[in-house]
Amino acid sequence: MRHEFSSAFPEAADTLNPSGMRILQLVTHDKMGGVRTLVQMVETGLHARGFDVQTLSLDTGHGTVATLRNLARLAWAILSRKYDAIFTYQAAASVFGGFLGFLGRVPVRAAHHTAAPEGIRRHWKALDWLFGSTGIFTHFVSNSVSTSASFGKWPAAYRRRFILIPHGVDPIPPARAAVDWRQRLSIAPDAFLLVATGRLVDQKDHGVLVEALRLLPGMHLIIAGDGPNRAALEDKARALDVAERVHLVGSIDRDELGDILTTGNIYVFPSIWETFGLAGVEASMAGLPVVASDLPVLREVLCIGDEHENVSMTRFHPPCDATGLADAVKDLAANYPDAQLRSDFARLHREHHSRELMLERYTNFLRSEAG
Repeated sequence: MRHEFSSAFPEAADTLNPSGMRILQLVTHDKMGGVRTLVQMVETGLHARGFDVQTLSLDTGHGTVATLRNLARLAWAILSRKYDAIFTYQAAASVFGGFLGFLGRVPVRAAHHTAAPEGIRRHWKALDWLFGSTGIFTHFVSNSVSTSASFGKWPAAYRRRFILIPHGVDPIPPARAAVDWRQRLSIAPDAFLLVATGRLVDQKDHGVLVEALRLLPGMHLIIAGDGPNRAALEDKARALDVAERVHLVGSIDRDELGDILTTGNIYVFPSIWETFGLAGVEASMAGLPVVASDLPVLREVLCIGDEHENVSMTRFHPPCDATGLADAVKDLAANYPDAQLRSDFARLHREHHSRELMLERYTNFLRSEAG
């Protein structure tokens, strides 16, 4: 993702790629996670289809002064360059890009709903409501039916701007056996191992996993990810006397996640809210059974097989319920699916959540807007 504005802005629209639409993707910050994955997939995929795509961040990561300069140059670029579309992700980027795009008369100003209503801060939510209801945003991109439905009480003028483009997902690269995680973390080869990934933030509710581990004697938990809740999770693990079975391994490159998933028995996904559930789908693509919070969106994206496959490969528990989570893990562990079923379910997810299907929908949308 490019941050240097000295080289990021192309020549004027009438001198560069005149046959292709010019698209600006705008994010608040460039951090690991589902948004970053989606942004990169859209950028590379649309480039390959003849679109001219830039991806830029509001936050430079180099302090307040640099970020303010960045915002000024970005505002100038939106107002003075002839973009055909702006795709925004995350609340601040959506408000900034939507408003400047409206002033700059950018024809398509599409905000991605990367958070459910309960995950949007009050001031951003008010601006999002206003911008969507008055036409400052021309479209909202929703990556699941459940996310669209979560805005059901919002004004009709807002909801009619929704377009559905389900999230495409690339499978995690296969295990490379570069690291034997059980050996590195002193986990016995026959110990039952739970795996989680993601930022250590309140939304992901990794704390309930630590609580559940107290009810799962002998089981271990690996969490790959980092964030502001790390110290609190370590404190909780010590207080509950499960610290020796909780392994916080920090951020792991995507190319290394295959080794993490392969070494585990069950993927655990206790989020309080999601708009899609990318990490759970990645685990399913890797053939790992999943225990997840009982959210409508997670049932939508994880239960795509027949009833037998879904029941064999997935379990759901009430959000924020350590006992319910532990019971779901015990049930799935006692009825663990065989290798053939895991392989078949993984293949089904790879087909259903194809990157190409997502990019085809983006392409059709942009071409329809271009007339």
